[in-house]
Amino acid sequence: MSERVPLAELPPSVRWVAHELGLVDTQGHVLRQHIRTLGEFLVRFGNTAGAPVPSPTAAPKRTRVRSKPTKAEVQSEITQRIARYLVSRPGSTLTEISSALNMGLPEVTAASKPVDWLVLGDDELTEPLERVESDAIAATRDRARAALQAANLMVAPLSHHAYTTLLRNGRVKGPSVARIVQLFGSWTAACSEVGVVSGEALRSNYERRWTEEDLYGYVERFLVEPTYRGASHQFDAWRSSVNSGEKVPSLGTVRNIIGGTWNDIRTATLRRMRERWAKQLL
Repeated sequence: MSERVPLAELPPSVRWVAHELGLVDTQGHVLRQHIRTLGEFLVRFGNTAGAPVPSPTAAPKRTRVRSKPTKAEVQSEITQRIARYLVSRPGSTLTEISSALNMGLPEVTAASKPVDWLVLGDDELTEPLERVESDAIAATRDRARAALQAANLMVAPLSHHAYTTLLRNGRVKGPSVARIVQLFGSWTAACSEVGVVSGEALRSNYERRWTEEDLYGYVERFLVEPTYRGASHQFDAWRSSVNSGEKVPSLGTVRNIIGGTWNDIRTATLRRMRERWAKQLL
């Protein structure tokens, strides 16, 4: 038996190892003694899982290592920094954020979109001289005024009980007593606004439950909850999540008493929050 074996007759794994160890002579043969040694080595320590061994000519695969984060990762990190800043400085402007974080304004503007409900525009820093009510609330106020005046023609002085009776009998069409109190603050204030003499004092359960200060406090709590992203249609969902331990007003009540659109209420609330932290910096 020849002491040398042609390399081509050997298994791929043995060929590769023999080649790597320099055991192949110039004629492409390997000593049989070396083959036996290599075989024992591969059985004991080699590719026991049966995975293919790369051929001696195959180039090793190179894993590409990223040298820097992607654009999306960079923007996400900036967004997180802006969010952390706004937690302590709600109502900041983009210019203020850009200066505080030492970043370019275009960069901050793009990255702040996921948290922009906590940002005030430069034109929103000052409260408007006149609050503009939504068309729906303004129309309801007009209906209430007309209903009170019509009821007063039939009953004077006009009590809330007499007004409710006229509503039920269909002799007057207008908002309920509870809605009138929401809109005007009290039954007496509503009657006074249209020149009607009110009757007996309104029962306490018909008085307004929350002051404007109370309502702004609830809106503040809602705005700092990142889950709801400051969206008006999420207010009642947030309300349900906290309503088990306390009575929280609905979005309709907030709008009726504070007045204006949701954006008006949001910006007014942020101005109040901004005023508090700005005083702490003085």
